[in-house]
Amino acid sequence: MQLLVWEDRFSVGIREFDQHHKILFEMINSLIIAKEETSGPNVIKNTLEQLHLYTIFHFTAEEAMMKHFEFEGLDDHIEEHQVLLKKVEDYQTKIADSEEISIDEVLNFVAGWVLDHTLGIDQLYGPFLSHRTG
Repeated sequence: MQLLVWEDRFSVGIREFDQHHKILFEMINSLIIAKEETSGPNVIKNTLEQLHLYTIFHFTAEEAMMKHFEFEGLDDHIEEHQVLLKKVEDYQTKIADSEEISIDEVLNFVAGWVLDHTLGIDQLYGPFLSHRTG
């Protein structure tokens, strides 16, 4: 898998959230590098944990701003966030239980979700919030 590269098309027009997204890209890239270097399971476990915690932080901030400004798409957005969190938690449980888990599966899901989410549903709140915060 290629490293994720930030491009302007990923921007939602809110500096804070663009920074969050860039950090998420870097964390996913850390997983990609760990895989390429055939790092041990602890490196992957720790990186996935950091990604999980940062994602919760980011989602909380996004959802709070959407709620504050009464963004109509908030419920759909929260549902999408829950999909990622649940799947990452499932991966973490499998790792903790010493189950076989494919780093490729984790990367394909997480990277695909973040790219699709940032280019998709996140683009809906960008213009709405930027007119209210800017």
